Amino acid sequence: MKDDNKSWLVCLKWGVLLGVALSLFEVVKMVARNVEFEGAKMFDIAIIIVFILILHAGVKEFKEKYPHRLSFSKAFACCLVVSIVGSVLFFGYDMIHYTVIDKAGLSKKYESALKNFRMVIDRDTINSQELNLYLDTVRIIMTDQERAVCQSENISDSLRTDLHRGKEMVGRFYEEKMIARRAADTAKNYQLANFAPYSRRVLMETLELYVAQNEREPSTPYVEMVVQQTSSKLMAVNPADIRFEQNKSHVPHYDNALTYTAVSALMDLMYGMFFGLFVAMFHYRSKNPIEEKVES
Repeated sequence: MKDDNKSWLVCLKWGVLLGVALSLFEVVKMVARNVEFEGAKMFDIAIIIVFILILHAGVKEFKEKYPHRLSFSKAFACCLVVSIVGSVLFFGYDMIHYTVIDKAGLSKKYESALKNFRMVIDRDTINSQELNLYLDTVRIIMTDQERAVCQSENISDSLRTDLHRGKEMVGRFYEEKMIARRAADTAKNYQLANFAPYSRRVLMETLELYVAQNEREPSTPYVEMVVQQTSSKLMAVNPADIRFEQNKSHVPHYDNALTYTAVSALMDLMYGMFFGLFVAMFHYRSKNPIEEKVES
């Protein structure tokens, strides 16, 4: 029985080492965050590797000191003890870390998460619904600018009719070109980070084509005025901003250190249980199988 107890002390020892390792990672991540280290995402991979190595080393030493044949349940129980002890110690350190050492740490984590979320959105391609909504917005702005030009310039009814016809022609060709967006040479232009400036450039190119074909029409300067003002108004319209504002609430945000540390420790415990399954299976099947002794 005493040998059994000594064997289980090995799991406690490696659990303490796991807790210390996780706490050190928290300190390193804090330093990396303060210096804006771009490779901070590699810490997640490093933590996984540390989990596997510590669980493996813990079960290996436990197997060497355990006086009986190591069963799968005993190997997994050792992994569970290591994970629980490590998570509890990490929970204790995290509470100290975010209440004493790095009081603004949770806010910085949230800001970093929002920044990463925005980068993901910027790399994504605008979808059909967002494109149609954007084109509807362009149409509304052009109509408002047409009305404003007609009121400010005090133009005749016939000129208003020509202006409306020209504005509709520019808008129609612009929308047709924007909808036909699947061509390979414009694929990157429909990423959300690039779409807004690209759309304004296409609008001005469409205007240039219209002006070149209708430069003698009396309404052309007014059409040009409407489209230029529309392009200026569109600088405040960005589908990337709209998607970000609509979905940023999905980014986890913790104001309470206790809540964050509890969730973080629970996730580490789940990591340990998950990897512990494979570590336990490896040591259970690796060597020293039961062999029945046959008396001669």
